[in-house]
Parts: sequence; C-alpha cells; structure tokens
Amino acid sequence: LRDGRLDGEHAPALAVEGSLSLAAGAMLHIAAAFASQVAAGKAQARGLVVVAFDRSPQVYLEFMQRGLDANAVRILDCYSDPLGWKQKIRSVKDVTKLLSFTTELGGDFEGEGKKYFSVAVDSISSMLRHASVPSISGLLSNLRSHEQVSSIFWMIRSDLHEPKVPRAFECLSTMVACVEPGNMSILEQNYSKVKFIVRLKRRNGRVKHLYEDLYIDGNDIKFVNQSLVPKVQFNLELSEKERSDRANVVLPFEHQGNGEPIRIYDGRRSLPEAKGEIHYFRDSDDEQPDSDEDPDDDLDI
Repeated sequence: LRDGRLDGEHAPALAVEGSLSLAAGAMLHIAAAFASQVAAGKAQARGLVVVAFDRSPQVYLEFMQRGLDANAVRILDCYSDPLGWKQKIRSVKDVTKLLSFTTELGGDFEGEGKKYFSVAVDSISSMLRHASVPSISGLLSNLRSHEQVSSIFWMIRSDLHEPKVPRAFECLSTMVACVEPGNMSILEQNYSKVKFIVRLKRRNGRVKHLYEDLYIDGNDIKFVNQSLVPKVQFNLELSEKERSDRANVVLPFEHQGNGEPIRIYDGRRSLPEAKGEIHYFRDSDDEQPDSDEDPDDDLDI
C-alpha cells in the first residue's frame, strides 16, 4: 500500500475481512498506521481519505492525533447523516456522487508534482445497507482506476453476509487479510487465539499465502509464526543460515550466466565449442523396420 501504483496499472487494493467481535477495531489501527507512514513521507500518497460509515470523524481524529499531522488525513462523513435528512451530507445511495466527493477531498492535499492520495472505506457492510453489491463494486473499481489514487483498502464483516458477498469484493483486491476465530485443529492447538491469514496477489499472477497466529496479551497484540508440524524429538525446521545455503544451491536445470555463455550445468566440465556436420546415408527401402541392425551405423559424423 505504501509503494502505491505504477504507471498503466490500477492501484493496489487490500480487503480486510473479519467477524464483528474479532475485527471491531481493525480499521482504526490500519488507518492510523498508514496515515503515520503518509505523514512521515514514506508512502507514495500525499494524504489519506477515510470514508467513514461506522464511526464519526471525531473518533478517527482523536485516535490519529498521537503525533500525526492532521493535514495528512481527510474524512468524508457518511456516519452522521448517511441519508441526507439533515442536509449535512448527501445521500450515500448515489455512489457516483460519493466517488466525486472522495476525489475532491483527495485533490486538496498539498504537494509538488502529481498529487496521489489513498482511500480507506471503513465498512463495506454498512454501505450494503444503502446500495447494491454491483454499485459498490463499481465504486471501488473506479477508485482503483483513478489516476490520482495511490492505493485503497476497505473492511467487510464476513459474518454478516452470505459467503458470495465477501468473495465478490475479494476479486477486486490484490491483497486479502482475514482474521478468523481460534477453533484450531488438533495439530494447531498450541494456545493459539486467532488465525491471521493473508493472500497477496503478485504482478506476475502468483498468489502468496501467509499464515500467522495472533496472540492477545493484555493490550499488546503479538504475531507468531506458528508451525503446524506436531512436536517430535528431531528438528524439522531450518535455521536462517540453512535457508540461505539452500537458496544459493545451483540446481542442475538452472542456467548460470555470470557474463559467460549460458550452459546447462550437469556436474561435468563443458566441452569447448566446436562446429561439425552430420551426414545420414539411407539404406535401401527393402530393409524391414524390425531389423536387428544398429541404426547408428548409418551415421557418419
């Protein structure tokens, strides 16, 4: 998300999924962490636009005020008056106007050169109360393709919808982060509390799958790479040095250039390059196909 978009590509998108009880404050933490990177100049975006459905703008501002520049965040208030009854904000049912409001806020950030900004939608589930899945999907797609949007991320409560609804929004994302309850299998019952699963789609089409256990110790949240291998008397894991040595091994089918002519390494010294011709003299057509004669006798190298 910090790296942003490349020319000619859509903006990277993160879909955060979780139940109402497990991921209640996830968007607050993600938005605050990303806004701090933006304020420090470590991101492509010049600012963050938060489309707030679940919380008032004051909650976000108070949570982000811990050493954060207020000019790095703009909040579109869809919480106070989502249907426009008080004329405080327009109705969120019109996703076309919602798109224009978001891009207008993003264009207000100061900076030299091209002004990129990121977008955070704190609750797709709340949006689904006012608009349909296709219209919200179109809004997210238009934001991803907007030339000034550096990245976008959103939150959806997976336990409030049919399974097909979160999957529809997963198709729009390049990354999916899931928080699942800790009902582990027998091999995973090592005092784990919550599963944290991330699927990352690379530009070459491959998908990287990360799996971590999340421990809650008081007010601290700890991520621990938990092995799924049962406890045994011998070591099944590799140390950092062993992983490095394994990565440096040249396999027989791997090419090795290093400025020299590329050859296939087969464990033997390669012969010097030479030129030659192969002449083939055909026998008579009367010879039977199942003859015992060595077919290589017809080759004169």
